[in-house]
Amino acid sequence: CVIEDDPLMLQHVGDMLTALGCEVLPAETVDQGLKMVRDHAPEAAVVDILMPDKDGLNFIMEVGRESKLRIVAITGGGRLGPGPILKMAEGLGAHATLVK
Repeated sequence: CVIEDDPLMLQHVGDMLTALGCEVLPAETVDQGLKMVRDHAPEAAVVDILMPDKDGLNFIMEVGRESKLRIVAITGGGRLGPGPILKMAEGLGAHATLVK
């Protein structure tokens, strides 16, 4: 599952994962991503942290540490830069983080 509000980034990440042999379930919002997780039980999710409605931190909290879902948090960081935001994502249970 790839959760990203920027359509070009969503397409780019999806294309890269598809080229690696992954089946990609795209979602433009956290709520869509949560539905994908409930309906399809993917092995992993790539989630953007900074999004207009709910952010990726909400996704990580709602999925919870008990889930078998592997989470990769991504962000450009906004005004704060990526460091503090990605540290928060790790603290909430993201398994890996990447700067866009």
